Amino acid sequence: MEGGFAPFSFRTKSGKLSGFEVALEKDVAKQLKLKPVFVQTKFDSLISGLDTKKYDVVYNDMSITPERQKAYTFGREYLFTKSVLITKKGSDIKTYADLKGKRAAETTSSNFSQAAKKAGAQIVAAPGFAEQLELVANGKADVVLNSQDSWTAYKKVHPETNLQATVTNALGQTTAAPMLNKHNKQLAKKISQAQRKLEKDGTMKQLSEKYFGADLTKK
Repeated sequence: MEGGFAPFSFRTKSGKLSGFEVALEKDVAKQLKLKPVFVQTKFDSLISGLDTKKYDVVYNDMSITPERQKAYTFGREYLFTKSVLITKKGSDIKTYADLKGKRAAETTSSNFSQAAKKAGAQIVAAPGFAEQLELVANGKADVVLNSQDSWTAYKKVHPETNLQATVTNALGQTTAAPMLNKHNKQLAKKISQAQRKLEKDGTMKQLSEKYFGADLTKK
């Protein structure tokens, strides 16, 4: 995980690793009678870490895409949300089609970056969500295409922001799931079983409401 992607994973003022996915991983590990070891990694290196077996699983709001499914294994989905176009207030970017010719601040290897590029946007590379929003706020980029849950969490902490978000169906309903090396199917199965138990006992819902302010764990 990134460890700097609130509210999914982040460091508190005391330096403690916290967030929705941190709490979820701890509960999954408890179900499996394992002790989790968190490895903070920049987004662009997260997937390659699975290839080199630096870690066993990635929890980092990872969307399931056809390209990723060809090379990796996914566990059970745990978040369901929409995509948003984040711009300065008053921007003329209202729809996915409006991205053509605009500067989109994105993490280059993300599915959002690929979608923005497909729409004709010029990608301005940024390592994380906070950095992407900063580029738009400072006029160095025009828009960020990202998940609604990320924006909701940001807006909750920064109600005074001069940025706004418009829901887009560019990616349909986006989902997040644990991502693993393609040879680790057995662990993926065990993780999925653990998540099902956490869904049934209400733990997943409680965590989502705590960190996002709403239950985003159901389609």
